[in-house]
Amino acid sequence: MTGRKQYNETEALDAAMTAFWNDGYEATSVQDLERATGLNKSSLYNAYGSKEQLFTRCMERFSELYGRRMQTELDHPDFRSAVGGFFGRLVARLEDEALPKGCLATMAAMEFGGAEGEAAGRVEANLDWMHHAFRERCVRAIEDGQLPGDADAAAIAAMLLAMTRGIAVLNRGHSDPDLVRRAVSGMLAALDG
Repeated sequence: MTGRKQYNETEALDAAMTAFWNDGYEATSVQDLERATGLNKSSLYNAYGSKEQLFTRCMERFSELYGRRMQTELDHPDFRSAVGGFFGRLVARLEDEALPKGCLATMAAMEFGGAEGEAAGRVEANLDWMHHAFRERCVRAIEDGQLPGDADAAAIAAMLLAMTRGIAVLNRGHSDPDLVRRAVSGMLAALDG
């Protein structure tokens, strides 16, 4: 049976993702990853190549599990409902006690923003993907008259993107859970008018 994986790759990846999500990239040691996944250093490096490559794969997994699901909310035909649904799902994830506080993608942006390398590239691609999704939804809202014809789709999209990061920071760093909900309510009220 040599050469066959003796572990569940999805479970190991999810465990590593949680370790990075709890402590960030730099503060998560290889020993922490060994404990979290149940794999030894050799197995981790054989499976993922390096700590950075494992982190990059964890970021991809995070997007698969959480980002793509939230993006489906933007398909709602009503712009306000689309944005409200997106942020409603984000808040629900942030309030899920089974998950770490905050957002892995936000933590990664703070750690890797402006840096070089595979992980930094993944962070930038994630931010670009989300900004593009918001921008496309804003363009649609302008085209169907739900936003004024002179609205700046890129600026509104940038504001929405900034809100995703800001409320994740509030969730992780502030003890009042209502603060996140109030921030989202305020943003939605600003969009209304």
